[in-house]
Amino acid sequence: MEKKMKVLCCSGCGLMIENEIHERDIKCPRCLTIVCKKHNKISYDLSLAIASLLLFFPAMYLPVLSFQLGSSIQEGNMFFALKYFYTGGYQPLSAVVFFTTIFAPLIYIVISILMYAPLHEKRRPKYMNIYYKILFELREWVMIDIYIISVLVSIVKLEATSEVIYGPGLLMLTFLAATTFLSVNAFTPKQVWRAYHNAH
Repeated sequence: MEKKMKVLCCSGCGLMIENEIHERDIKCPRCLTIVCKKHNKISYDLSLAIASLLLFFPAMYLPVLSFQLGSSIQEGNMFFALKYFYTGGYQPLSAVVFFTTIFAPLIYIVISILMYAPLHEKRRPKYMNIYYKILFELREWVMIDIYIISVLVSIVKLEATSEVIYGPGLLMLTFLAATTFLSVNAFTPKQVWRAYHNAH
């Protein structure tokens, strides 16, 4: 089969270089300048997973909102919301919120790191099939962005009756929602398995 070739010009020394289209990195043989470096999908996925993990615990524990009613101030974070639902008689809702905004995202993030980290190093994950199945099933249940929308709706309602103070947890939660959303949507089975078969 005839190989598809492309011609590139080195920005360092001006040498014209002919190379195969599918090759990942192309270095100039004269000055060693990287002429073309293709986007590393696995590195991108791993970066999103690590960023999500770094944001996760601050987003869960830092106060999202504070309510000032008279002289008293009540702070609320994710666990405060769960406790409120549970003690208020909304146990099924509490379970759904816990699963979709805490359990599923955390498991998805951790499994993503366990799968992408070895692939990034050109190694095959030991439990690749298990990791893949977990990520494939959980990606529909990571719904932190839905919780953000509910928080915004609550802010609109609460501002009519009390003073609402935005906490640092709201910013962390927003960033976490963004990174997990990007991570879930970046999950591409074809590229994951291609990286797996190219590893050793």
